[in-house]
Amino acid sequence: MNAHTGSCLCGAVSYAFDTEPVAAVHCHCTDCQKATGSGFATVFGLSMDDVALDGVSKLKYFTIKAPSGNSVSRAFCGECGSPMFTEAENNPGMLWIKAGSLDDSDWLAPTDACWTGSARSWAEANSALAHHQGNP
Repeated sequence: MNAHTGSCLCGAVSYAFDTEPVAAVHCHCTDCQKATGSGFATVFGLSMDDVALDGVSKLKYFTIKAPSGNSVSRAFCGECGSPMFTEAENNPGMLWIKAGSLDDSDWLAPTDACWTGSARSWAEANSALAHHQGNP
């Protein structure tokens, strides 16, 4: 696999990796809808050890308690506000990267749609993907 790169809108935060994601999903939970200002968030997961981050000091975090009781932290650029990463207490060591932050995302192929019960009628879950009422 070739090295992949990504960044926030202003370039203050960037990352690179050359490993295959463990998963790629469209998340339709209402938190992702609000965090992205869209119908869902497309994210892919990598081990934090496999991602080279630059500009980490520019990141700001917003942390909530999920319905499961676990903490979920969403990282965004403190300069331009671009959503970048999600870290979940129930997936320690995993970094969920917002696919829209990739410099080239044409290679990414989500396989699942999660939290489909909260999918909006104007952003219905892709029928070609496996559907999950919660996390896969």
